[in-house]
Amino acid sequence: MKLNLCQDSSVAETEITIRYAEMDTSIQRLIEKIKQHKSFIVGYQQNRQFQLPVDSIYFIDSVDGRTFLYQEKEVYECKETLVQLETRFCQTELVRISKNCIVNICFLSYVEPFFNHRLKAVLKNGETLIITRSYIDTLRTRLKGV
Repeated sequence: MKLNLCQDSSVAETEITIRYAEMDTSIQRLIEKIKQHKSFIVGYQQNRQFQLPVDSIYFIDSVDGRTFLYQEKEVYECKETLVQLETRFCQTELVRISKNCIVNICFLSYVEPFFNHRLKAVLKNGETLIITRSYIDTLRTRLKGV
């Protein structure tokens, strides 16, 4: 793959052109990653509303019917449910790992076996999440880029 970058101060808006002989999964993932960069989730903190870039969200958790968005050091509440967010961002790096959690696989540091046939995911900010058995295959598939 060849990468060409060109800085042009006369350009009003950044333009990305991808030329390919045949569409494959790596190109599709690249396109989705670029699209994700422009996507936002609305988060709330102390009656303030924030537009959070999807690619800044480490994981999303649901507790007692409330949804929370976790960045590296900040936590926001979200009015959308996990199901809504999972559906809306199914083509991004966000992957469901349990009944109450979605993780951004870009921030996975490593995954290791955990007791009772589950996995433990450690994120780049040190957070630890549990991947339940019913979501392990989905995560593996997404990590392989299939």
